[in-house]
Amino acid sequence: MAEKKSVDTYIDVPAGVSKAQMMGLVERAASSVGLYISHIGGYSRKKYPNSVHWHFKRHRDEPGIIDATFWDVKSLFWLMVQKRNAAWVPAMVPTLRAALEREVRGLDAQGRG
Repeated sequence: MAEKKSVDTYIDVPAGVSKAQMMGLVERAASSVGLYISHIGGYSRKKYPNSVHWHFKRHRDEPGIIDATFWDVKSLFWLMVQKRNAAWVPAMVPTLRAALEREVRGLDAQGRG
């Protein structure tokens, strides 16, 4: 079997969190750690239909991205880092993960509705 080309980091998301809630959560978390969202789309439409997929960058002309995907069907949310990526990317993942986890906890505190 071929070696995986990326490292996935999963973030616990409670069941019932909507795409709209995740969109706001992800935007706030990225902004809080100095990243911007360079792309929003879908991921693997056959395997994860109706998923939301983001690319995070630090600077516009700087190489490297952090990918994230949310699939509300199973309340899955994960960051993906290609193994061959700019050095800032794997170094930033723990910081982004912590910001995302804070935002998820904030949803719990607000009583997701």
